[in-house]
Amino acid sequence: MATDTGIDSARILREQYKDGSNLSARIRLHQRFSTNRYGFFRWMFDRIQIPENARVLEIGCGTGVLWRGAAQVLRGWRVILTDMSAGMLDEARTNLAQLDRSFAYSQADAQELPFQDASFDAVIANHMLYHVPDIPRALKEVGRVLKPSGFCYAATMGLASMREMDELGARFFSIHRMTGSAAKFGLESGEPYMRAAFGEVKLERYPDSLAITEAAPLMDYICSMRVRTRITDEQIAALRAHVENEIATYGAIRMTKDAGMFIARR
Repeated sequence: MATDTGIDSARILREQYKDGSNLSARIRLHQRFSTNRYGFFRWMFDRIQIPENARVLEIGCGTGVLWRGAAQVLRGWRVILTDMSAGMLDEARTNLAQLDRSFAYSQADAQELPFQDASFDAVIANHMLYHVPDIPRALKEVGRVLKPSGFCYAATMGLASMREMDELGARFFSIHRMTGSAAKFGLESGEPYMRAAFGEVKLERYPDSLAITEAAPLMDYICSMRVRTRITDEQIAALRAHVENEIATYGAIRMTKDAGMFIARR
């Protein structure tokens, strides 16, 4: 039987991702103010080495943002996008409808994938495994649906990522960490899970940082987390004043980013 904490975490996750609004606010901050202009998604696709006409599964696709600029790298792949949230899938369909590509969609739990054994050349998990209640179970499912020669590409963040955000949270909200995602499945904590599920595992890191020159996108990012952190309006107002003053004084608020990807095969 699930604990009260587990039930509460599941409820918060459903609220957070019932649609794409909270996720989109976070993605926009990174898209606008990341200093590495090569782009994380482009960097990911550079490392996805699978054949022409490969069958590819993305678990936890969110709003489909990974694929919006990827038409030139799809190489004839047959792509199925899955997510637990029907609202997310609806937004993914809308976001990708204008591409000169066709995608298949399925509402699915990563812990119980509705696909046959050995049916995919690659499975992509982009910054989502830390949301899964039972990570070993999900990775076992990934291994099951992969062909013997198939790859799992699991992107995530490190403990140092957005540490300045945690400092703001501690100062203004009395919150030790704005998110526990990296501790659950991050660059430091994810490798044991991957090695338990796959015979070959390597980690590649993506160098980047944020230089945020506008207050509003940063505040949108923080407010997107209010369901989880129960931040009050008064606390938000105090932080907004601080952020605006910092940008006016120094020109930007700089934040550390620490992201990368596990590349694994059976």
